[in-house]
Amino acid sequence: MKALIYLTKRSFINNLKRAVRKPSTLIALIFGIVYGIFIIFSLGTLAVSVHIDSVNGLLAILSVWSIYGILGNFMAYSSRKGIIFRPGHAHFVFTAPVNPKLVLVASAWMNYLASVIIWLLIGIAAVMVFGVSPVGAVLIVFAGCVIELIFEMSVMVFLYTNDHLPEKFIKAVGVLIKVLMAAFTLAIVLYFRINGLSLESAWALLDMPWLQMIPVIGWQIAAYRLILLGPTVLNVICTVLYLGVVAFSAAAALRMKCDGGYYEEAAKFADDYAELKKRQRNGEMVFGMNGRKRSFRRVREKIAGTGAKTIFDRQLLEYRKEKFFFFDKFTLITIVLAFVFSYGLGDSAADSGFAQLFLLGVVAYVSLVMSGYLGKWESELKNPYLFLVPDTPFRKMWYSTLTEHIKAIINGCIFCIPIGIFWHVHPVEIVYCVLIYVVIQADRLYTTVLAQSLLGDVFGKTGQNILRMFIQMALLGAGAGVAVMVGIFANMDFVFPIVLIYSMMVTVAMGVLASLRFDTMEQLV
Repeated sequence: MKALIYLTKRSFINNLKRAVRKPSTLIALIFGIVYGIFIIFSLGTLAVSVHIDSVNGLLAILSVWSIYGILGNFMAYSSRKGIIFRPGHAHFVFTAPVNPKLVLVASAWMNYLASVIIWLLIGIAAVMVFGVSPVGAVLIVFAGCVIELIFEMSVMVFLYTNDHLPEKFIKAVGVLIKVLMAAFTLAIVLYFRINGLSLESAWALLDMPWLQMIPVIGWQIAAYRLILLGPTVLNVICTVLYLGVVAFSAAAALRMKCDGGYYEEAAKFADDYAELKKRQRNGEMVFGMNGRKRSFRRVREKIAGTGAKTIFDRQLLEYRKEKFFFFDKFTLITIVLAFVFSYGLGDSAADSGFAQLFLLGVVAYVSLVMSGYLGKWESELKNPYLFLVPDTPFRKMWYSTLTEHIKAIINGCIFCIPIGIFWHVHPVEIVYCVLIYVVIQADRLYTTVLAQSLLGDVFGKTGQNILRMFIQMALLGAGAGVAVMVGIFANMDFVFPIVLIYSMMVTVAMGVLASLRFDTMEQLV
């Protein structure tokens, strides 16, 4: 056990040292901390502005966490992908004479650290934002950091180390959790569609007795109600049941025998995770590690273009071989975001009278947040043949990014049109939003070339992304500020044309500058 504690401690310390010594990691760490603080204060301000800065608001957040956070963790553990193992575990840790359950518990230290940080932030917000007494906040943190963590560790040990349960049963547990999460989501959406999206309907949903009667999850919500709202017959009984389940799960996990049957699967997961990180560093949008072999369609067309156009023809041929052509995981994320914004904020945006400006702000924010995904442009920059094609740098860069422009048009329509319809935005302004989305997506491609040519490999990919985002936010933010001032003091009808024209000017300028620096990119390949 001392060896595992030493390994965990040294892993944490070494990660911090690498973060301090490596400029790109240090910059990313500082940026992440600053952005996290900004998000926390923004959420606190949002809670005050929408009048959920009360005990009921905190109870709503904890209820959502109980349903989706806990079930999400259990789903990851049922698929045995909830703990990050490294290739070194297979060579040194799994072969050591240590109890496999202790190896499992010690390997999940990052999960514990994340949980502790989240619950400490919830405890601080409970006092400063939601008006909970310090004693109540301490009890909430204790319930999350101790009781919930014990229960999570027990379930983790049960799902990972139980060698007697068949594999089909473990997979069935994961499927059941997915069905439950989908059922909860559907029920909540239908409830708010029937009763309207308002604070009164949300508080009424939280006060429903059946919510506390749901086994385990509802009992946990009842425990939070006991701490925040005081005792009732129902929440006292459900809290006792919840504590009993936690005690029984902990006892079962301690008594369970384990011979290390999960080691083989964990070693495979470690290799898959290392490959996943490698692909993500190369710019691919990878979310899962299913290990399934990709299937492609048979295409009979051939590359017919000449010069730089051959780059576009080859990319188009690659997309035609894909099962869903231009539609990928990024498109799926776009569809989900469009659904969330359409249904979640439809009434509020339509009633505000400024739905078109809300849509413009959402388009700009989503474009900047999702700007880390560069598609085939990321891989094209790493191919030496791109710089050997006998053509001008501008034409090579244009045809290398043309497929991404087409995908941006498709995703922009998928995102803006449904939201605009549900928010009752004028069709002309929806078209403006689609065009602005496409221009912003083009700007990030060209800004990538500038960032890479300016920084090279000194600050790594992380430093390049931060510089690219800073350039984008500085230039586009200035145009957005000018448009807002014109809209306030002159005419609101001028906002969209000004933003579109300014964004196009910035994007064309970035494209010209990137083409001038394009030849120097060959040195970085």
